[in-house]
Amino acid sequence: MDIEGYIAAIAKRRFKEALDIIREVTPFPATLGRICAHPCEEKCKRSKIEEAISVRALKRFIADYELRSIVDKVTPYPRTREKKVAVIGSGPAGLTAAIDLVKQGYGVTVFEASPIAGGMMAKAIPDFILPKEVVAMEVECIRESGVEIKTNTVVGRDLMIDDLFEQGYKAIFIATGMPKSLNLKLPGIDSAGIFTALPLLESARLGKKEKLGDKIVVIGGGNVAIDVARMAIRWGVKEVNITCLESRAEMPAFEWEIERAEAEGVKIHCSLAPQRFISKEGKVSGIVFRRVERVWFDSEGRIRWSLEEGPGTESMMDSDNVVVAIGQTTDLSYLSNSRLEISKRGTIVVDPETLATNKAGIFAGGDMTWGLGTAVDAMADGHKAAISIVQYLNGEYMNKSFSPDIKKITITGEDRIPKDVTPRRRQSIPVIPVGRANRNFEEVEMGFTEEQAVAEAERCLECKTCNRCIKNYRCIAMIWQPNELLARRSPQIDLDICVGCGICPQICLYETILPKESIK
Repeated sequence: MDIEGYIAAIAKRRFKEALDIIREVTPFPATLGRICAHPCEEKCKRSKIEEAISVRALKRFIADYELRSIVDKVTPYPRTREKKVAVIGSGPAGLTAAIDLVKQGYGVTVFEASPIAGGMMAKAIPDFILPKEVVAMEVECIRESGVEIKTNTVVGRDLMIDDLFEQGYKAIFIATGMPKSLNLKLPGIDSAGIFTALPLLESARLGKKEKLGDKIVVIGGGNVAIDVARMAIRWGVKEVNITCLESRAEMPAFEWEIERAEAEGVKIHCSLAPQRFISKEGKVSGIVFRRVERVWFDSEGRIRWSLEEGPGTESMMDSDNVVVAIGQTTDLSYLSNSRLEISKRGTIVVDPETLATNKAGIFAGGDMTWGLGTAVDAMADGHKAAISIVQYLNGEYMNKSFSPDIKKITITGEDRIPKDVTPRRRQSIPVIPVGRANRNFEEVEMGFTEEQAVAEAERCLECKTCNRCIKNYRCIAMIWQPNELLARRSPQIDLDICVGCGICPQICLYETILPKESIK
């Protein structure tokens, strides 16, 4: 995604242009503007001066701008090819592949088992993080673009994989994610009052409320555990505890989500491993824990841990109910007769570059192939699958490398910190007060105002496309040089015009312009 491009457009208040730049890559700008882990901010050069650009919040601002003012009515992409493709699963991987294929002129039908499309984004992320209306709007845009989505259609019950080929689909992309919660295998796990995370989150998404009592324990240290705990606070549970194997620094949940949960009243207890459940009259009443010495991952990526020994390492925590949020797994029962290769982990085996399975014409991607990842990871697989499917349908050799042909092009300021930059405080994302937030499912983050968004975008250092010398000095020897790799342009010196006055090297923030006599 051309992050710098859409940020520059925001700074100039060219919001429609910014939205177009984002939509070139993702059909879910409003969703990502709320749930993206924003790893790009870790690479932002502005953080070496004070704080990184708030990239995710700017993406959300632009997407919300679309919601506030209907910019353009979505028009369907023309159907230019006879062949059609089936997609199983309407999560981020499936819908991204679908929209890419529709753009290429293919007919695409998405089959979704649930009543609503959008995968876990639609079914399990709480409204206080991602309102269901946001996902529904973006799914509707995909429908209007020409993707047919059939909900309440269960592959393996209503139709089989082979039926899709018989119905004329020439390729199939499977992207059903990891829709089942893992559970613990501990003494007492069958006691009443022990829940798994996803069914509770899905109930909340549908507006239902589970009676969890006054005190609960959520077992797990990831984002799903944090979501469940924050949801329980809103359901009126007086004391919500999270326990996890990891230390506080090792918790896999996003740090900002952990801090928000703690601010809302959630208590977090780290380095604890559950040993058994205590029950009274068949109903859970507490959990026995042991202190964890250390945590690590084995060669297959599975979490492992060792326990402390000796007196005082065991403890008990009372609880009216317990929620297990230790991870998710696939449900591939619908593929029992498909002859697809399944790994020992219960995931579909694919070629890592093409996402092709062992059966011709069938591709798979997202969580169901690699394990639980982010929505962005799934969307990346959707893009990759669409490329492979187009090559397959055209009878081409499926490219084993999706890396672009990298050409070494000098990018202005790429490896340098600019000089004499005035520090500018990062804009704070407005949020509703905690006292109000933990009483309802209202979205916590309110998003930037227009003035905040423009001010934040203006903090961008334009590391790769700086043109301050042209804008501020306007020397006729400074020209735009096309940058094929980034589809952008960078300022360069026309040596036939340059008179060597030496001013531009002095005003260059990145110190990358050399005096004429130094240029060979």
